[in-house]
Amino acid sequence: MNVIQSLLHYGSYAVAFYALYFVVAAAASSLYVWQRVYRKPELQPVPVPVRARRELHDRDSRLR
Repeated sequence: MNVIQSLLHYGSYAVAFYALYFVVAAAASSLYVWQRVYRKPELQPVPVPVRARRELHDRDSRLR
C-alpha cells in the first residue's frame, strides 16, 4: 500500500511540474510570436551605389 501512495504522491508532483512547464512554454512561445508579429520594423539598410572599376581611378591622371 505504501508503494501505491508513494507513486501517487510523486506522480502528483510530476503532473504539477509538467503543468508548470507547459504554462511557461506556452507563455514563451506566445511572447516570441507576439514580438515577431507586432514589433516595429527594423531600419532597412540604405543601398550604397558601387562605382564601376574605371571610375575608381583618378580622372585627372597624366597616364590617360
